[in-house]
Amino acid sequence: MFVNKVSSTANYYSNVAASRYTNAASSVRGVQKSEAFTPSKEAQSFSAMLSKLKGTSEVREDKVNELREKISSGQYFVSADAIAQSLLTNRY
Repeated sequence: MFVNKVSSTANYYSNVAASRYTNAASSVRGVQKSEAFTPSKEAQSFSAMLSKLKGTSEVREDKVNELREKISSGQYFVSADAIAQSLLTNRY
């Protein structure tokens, strides 16, 4: 079999593909607003909570300052038993 005029055949297929994409794009443009995405109440609540958390600091400055004052004044004391208990609880 001998194929002649390969370029015209290639043009035909590229035109068919282009028309498919054009038709698909025009159908997307016709989407009604009622089909638009609207998040649920739970998603909106989660988003609001996440925004508040992002706005807060990871360091509790009041606790840091309280411990800093106790350490500098010599009033901060942790027993060896409390340290051992915490190590065992967090480790195992």
